[in-house]
Amino acid sequence: MAGRGGDGCVSFFRDMFVPRGPPNGGDGGNGGDIWFVVDENETSLNCVKRQLKATAGVNGKGKSMHGSRGTDLVVKVPRGTIVREIMPTQQQLCNEDQESGRLQDTVHTEGSKRFLDALSHRAKLRAQTPDKSELFVHYPRWEERNELEDLPMPSEYLAAKWELDHPEPLSVDLVSHGQRALIAKGGFGGFNNPRFISSSERQPHYALRGLMGQRRELELELKTIADVGLVGMPNAGKSTFLGAVSNAHPKIASYPFTTLNPYIGTVEFRDTFQITVADIPGLIPGAHRNIGLGHSFLRHVERSRVLAYIVDVSRDSPWNDLAALQTELNLYSPGLTDRPSLVIANKADRGTRARENFEKWQAMTSVPLVPISAKFNKNILKATYTIRQILGK
Repeated sequence: MAGRGGDGCVSFFRDMFVPRGPPNGGDGGNGGDIWFVVDENETSLNCVKRQLKATAGVNGKGKSMHGSRGTDLVVKVPRGTIVREIMPTQQQLCNEDQESGRLQDTVHTEGSKRFLDALSHRAKLRAQTPDKSELFVHYPRWEERNELEDLPMPSEYLAAKWELDHPEPLSVDLVSHGQRALIAKGGFGGFNNPRFISSSERQPHYALRGLMGQRRELELELKTIADVGLVGMPNAGKSTFLGAVSNAHPKIASYPFTTLNPYIGTVEFRDTFQITVADIPGLIPGAHRNIGLGHSFLRHVERSRVLAYIVDVSRDSPWNDLAALQTELNLYSPGLTDRPSLVIANKADRGTRARENFEKWQAMTSVPLVPISAKFNKNILKATYTIRQILGK
């Protein structure tokens, strides 16, 4: 929730020889905004709190002293964060209006479209003709004496109120370091009483309140951005490979689905060249229908420039595993397998069957095929330099 705007001040100049001086109240300060900023050092959404609230603007004071603006709340998020606004449902809209005392009739399940149309119409009418008693600050003991019915509202104030009450639905994709996105706009500061001086009103005893800041309910989704995405069946050795080539330390065990969240490691070469590699949860048949870890895995593959298929070459017909992986990727996002790719034949040190499978597979495919043993760090350099060559094309 963005910060609320500060109230305008109702004040008059007073001096020893000036008992009824002119108005000299100050404007309220605007509320603080909420911003999301991409920070490449962040790797998860744990840095984002469930509730965010910016600082409110300070109320205006006498002697024409304006209130200071609220401090903006800047939240760092990782690259690849997608921000979507959760639109309120019909029941939520009804409850909010009932709580504010503006809707008294009973809501029925039938005619929901007519109900929403009527509710939208009421919202527009409220924005065009706001309840002035809620928008004004009164001088002490002048609340009953102030005549506000025919008082024209400042156009700048009404425009700010309309903008705050009718924000555009939010949908932002944050992909580059330093990218900023305005998530919620702070409230508009209220006007002071000197702004209402006219030929017929020389001593206005009222000022405008500050407006509430925007309030949004958001859904955050992280799609990992990496140069290389490791794609493979559960327990194929993806985490072991990542730990062997980079500074990452993912969990490694002998059972499937050891990796439940993406890990990103950095491969550093002697000439200071770097490659980011993402270890993503294992894929099983039907993952495009969200079976297993399904979409939790597949959404991260979309951002990878190169796909590295990690296949257990010691299994029977390991090329069938590759075909199953490519099928799931195409069913999830057609054309995803058209990206540059290579096959890393892991566990190539496991006896003659692994060697025979590799030789047979190499003769029947044109995709780069690199045999490795991630567990014993064998042929790891060849795999990383092959990836670098593919990235450089």
